[in-house]
Amino acid sequence: MAMGLSGSTGHLFIRSHSSRATRNWLHCHCKTGLPVQFKSHRSMAAVENVIPRFTDCLDRTRMQYGNFGCHLQRWPTTGPHCVHRSGFSCTALASGSETFSNFSDQTEQVYAVGIMGDLHLEPEQMDLFHTARAQITEALGRAAGAGTPGSRECFETAREFLAGFGLPVSVVTGNHDLEGEEFETDEENLEAWKSAFLQERHYWAKDLGDALLVGLSTVKFRSNAYSVHEVFIDDEQLSWFEQTLEANTHRPIIVFSHAPPAGCGLKVVQSVHVKNRCAWLNHSSDPGAFIRLVERHPNIALWFSGHFHLSHNYADSISVVGRTAFVQTGVIGECNRDGLRQSRILKVAPGGYEVYTIDHDTADLRLDLAHEWASAEPPVPEPLELELLCDPEAGYLCGQEEAQDDWKANKINEDGSPVRWIDVGEDALLAHQNGMIVEYSASLRSAVGVVCLDTAGRQVRMVDEQGNKVSDEGAAAATAVELIDEGSGETERITRNHQGTFFQIFQPNKWRLRKAKQAAVMATAMA
Repeated sequence: MAMGLSGSTGHLFIRSHSSRATRNWLHCHCKTGLPVQFKSHRSMAAVENVIPRFTDCLDRTRMQYGNFGCHLQRWPTTGPHCVHRSGFSCTALASGSETFSNFSDQTEQVYAVGIMGDLHLEPEQMDLFHTARAQITEALGRAAGAGTPGSRECFETAREFLAGFGLPVSVVTGNHDLEGEEFETDEENLEAWKSAFLQERHYWAKDLGDALLVGLSTVKFRSNAYSVHEVFIDDEQLSWFEQTLEANTHRPIIVFSHAPPAGCGLKVVQSVHVKNRCAWLNHSSDPGAFIRLVERHPNIALWFSGHFHLSHNYADSISVVGRTAFVQTGVIGECNRDGLRQSRILKVAPGGYEVYTIDHDTADLRLDLAHEWASAEPPVPEPLELELLCDPEAGYLCGQEEAQDDWKANKINEDGSPVRWIDVGEDALLAHQNGMIVEYSASLRSAVGVVCLDTAGRQVRMVDEQGNKVSDEGAAAATAVELIDEGSGETERITRNHQGTFFQIFQPNKWRLRKAKQAAVMATAMA
């Protein structure tokens, strides 16, 4: 999902969606038919144009600054041309299989990493992607499909696109990379993915100067408990991650995963990802496992993720928990939710790091965050000049989760009224907010599910086993949520689920449902 430079060497991380590469990352996604509004399609040539500018500047910027601290100055953002800085020099790497090899270069100290989210490579939009590739390469320089999703053909398309950066690449999988129709199991699909991107494993750790980069991949699609799009990190990977953290307590760590961890405070799409319980890593099993690791290892400096197809222009596009900054990454193509096409640029230096946004419509760079490794203070994101506000009519709702201690007290509805909080026990809080009932984990301070999508014209009350109304504070004794139509008096009753709380399963495993339907049709035909 990111593309980086290492002194005289460039690097590219890809987080692949139907090919997510992550060694310096880049999100490759061949997925089509997303539930979002697309703008008019541009040709694949538009995507191709991003690559030249990005690569050109990348080749010209891998240089050391006199000292760390230049993050206080913004790079020029007028036009797609690379700005020359004295002392900078770089050489481009050859493309091809060499691109997917180790990218560590111990001879340099300043590195630039390009981070791209949810590529969703579409043949008719490749002009956008190639243009973005050029912009990213150019910006890195300043700093220091084909095929159905999950298919071999899609992987090859993504690999060719990533090889065009001429930089070493490593990849992590995302929620569409294992849905190849030609495979019967997730394991078979994952092996094809690893083969295409020349990776021995789907998770990895890479040195980048003083920092250690860590990539985590989902291993499930068909075998997910509920939504096929849940990003699931298996026990083998989680154990390796814990061991890696324990062995590297002395150095900064930067993590890349497709979905973010619960409790991170990033903006989330409640009406899609929270509703379907695929917003967070291991959402349906133990979503708190990763934030607990962050709390135990404050040297995790940055955690990059994508998944939500949202831009970087929200106050919670970057969130901070302790000393860890969680960074949302947008998309290059037109499968965005707010009309903006953006990627990230990360500069890593001996003294600290800087995180930028690159806008693929203007090729402008914007500094979003800068911090020193040695600082005991939490990083503070730069204020946004133009901040996007929540707009439910646009197809998504504002994420209500925050990392601050006063996260619950500060929640208000769009009309200015306070959110109604209902304590139902089991670490669960129900929030009646903006015409929905959303379930939160009190310990994670994150939305984890949806109880009701529309409460308009209905009274909401909690009742016990005898049908008696209970208070919001004493709702641990409640056995059901009742929604009473104010006109007809008709009552909908929602009882506790298999986990003892109230979130509903809106999206069962679509793969298993489809297979069951196919089997039924075949059985009928043979009868």
